[in-house]
Amino acid sequence: MSEKEIPVHQKKRIEEIGLLLKNWRINEGLTRQGFCEWAEIHPNSLYHIENNSKDGLRLFNVLTLLKCIDATGLTVSQFFDGIE
Repeated sequence: MSEKEIPVHQKKRIEEIGLLLKNWRINEGLTRQGFCEWAEIHPNSLYHIENNSKDGLRLFNVLTLLKCIDATGLTVSQFFDGIE
């Protein structure tokens, strides 16, 4: 497998993470910009995570993800509950 190939099950996980963050943000009434300010991340990072863009698969890192999780007020365990 080349470095650029991401297994299907991992792509599914990335999609679920993006959807979870987007739904949480919308349910809380936060704009993308508002969430980014709260999470202290760049708006482009959240855009790529939420939209599962090809660039997003290489642009967001663990620290960005942890900042997003912290901004939701969920624990890491709660955040990933249900994601296989």
